[in-house]
Amino acid sequence: HAAGNDAKDVDVEPNFPTSRFDFQDESFSNLLTIGASTRTKGEAMVAEFSNFGAETVDVFAPGLEIYNTVPQSAYMNLQGTSMAAPMVAGAAAMLKSYFPSLDMWTIKNILLESATVYTGFGFPSKSVTGGIVNLKSAVKACEKAVKSRN
Repeated sequence: HAAGNDAKDVDVEPNFPTSRFDFQDESFSNLLTIGASTRTKGEAMVAEFSNFGAETVDVFAPGLEIYNTVPQSAYMNLQGTSMAAPMVAGAAAMLKSYFPSLDMWTIKNILLESATVYTGFGFPSKSVTGGIVNLKSAVKACEKAVKSRN
């Protein structure tokens, strides 16, 4: 789920849909909320438009200058959490295709646990993981998980 592009703390001011509505006792456990990161190190790692939240945004993924298809058989750079969320969905799909014995709960947890964590610049307070999805680390973690099952 894309976190939204209002540059707000969604822990304080929710963006819908959300993993936990007021009427729920527990959050949805099968939903990831994704913020948009940039390639810039430092305070600008969170895209200036991206929503964030230490409790409600799970992880960040590239969401700035994403070369994408647009109508009329053209391409252009796009930005937004709607560009970042498919990065994570694609990573999950790729992991599932290479490691079919792993269930999606395991893959979800591996994506979160293998994110590259950035400790400076207030980045840890911007998401649950304090990190950006790292597919290379996720592949290594999946390999380890498969070997431990055998």
